[in-house]
Amino acid sequence: MKKTPNYIDAISALLTLKGVGDRKHASTMANILNLQYNSAKQKLDGKRGITLDEIKKVFQYFNEPFAGQRTHNGVFIMNSIHKRCNIEVDERPATQADSDETYAYKKDDLFIINTNREHAADAPLYKVNKIDFLPAPRIAILDNDSDILELLKKIACRYGIETETFQTADAMLAALEHQSFEAFILDWLLDFGETSERVVKKIKDTLDPHARIIILTGQLNHYEKNIVHLVEKPTKPLIISSLLLSNLFFN
Repeated sequence: MKKTPNYIDAISALLTLKGVGDRKHASTMANILNLQYNSAKQKLDGKRGITLDEIKKVFQYFNEPFAGQRTHNGVFIMNSIHKRCNIEVDERPATQADSDETYAYKKDDLFIINTNREHAADAPLYKVNKIDFLPAPRIAILDNDSDILELLKKIACRYGIETETFQTADAMLAALEHQSFEAFILDWLLDFGETSERVVKKIKDTLDPHARIIILTGQLNHYEKNIVHLVEKPTKPLIISSLLLSNLFFN
């Protein structure tokens, strides 16, 4: 699966597209956001978080739309609970760890703070100076089987994901009129031969064409177009866990 572009990549690509040389990326961003040069440079280097409002301002400055999804540069893990956050770290890795300080290691372009396992093997540690926690992700789950709904809700809650569950397509469609969700788990075959196609169409055509959708189905040849993930039933908790963590926290 293609990774969702993060804010740093999106801003750098935009500035390059607009003819701004690499050496002027930080100064241009500082001018647009009314920041000190060093602050802008740290944001582009991944040492400080970039907020959704900031990236929107950069794209609006160049009259360009922004369809990015990531709002965080770090993930805080305690037991199984995952929390998205924006963190600021020292510019250089720590030479030794102090038990009174919090440290993060870098995985791809994310800083990971894991209270269960201090760092990945051989990964340098960065002292954390500031943590701003973001709200928990919210997902919607549709399945006509109440036992499966309860299982999926437990899986999501185990990792700190808020859930709203529905047993009919009509109930979910009504909720979508006044609620927003970051991802969806949809059983394809519902009661009386109905499918969740109406829900998928509503999400894709009206709400978000790039929405993260997981379809649960025993008929994998059905409605494969534009679906993020198809998962064969009976549902394996490990597969659902992996997809939720990947899409909501790490991509």
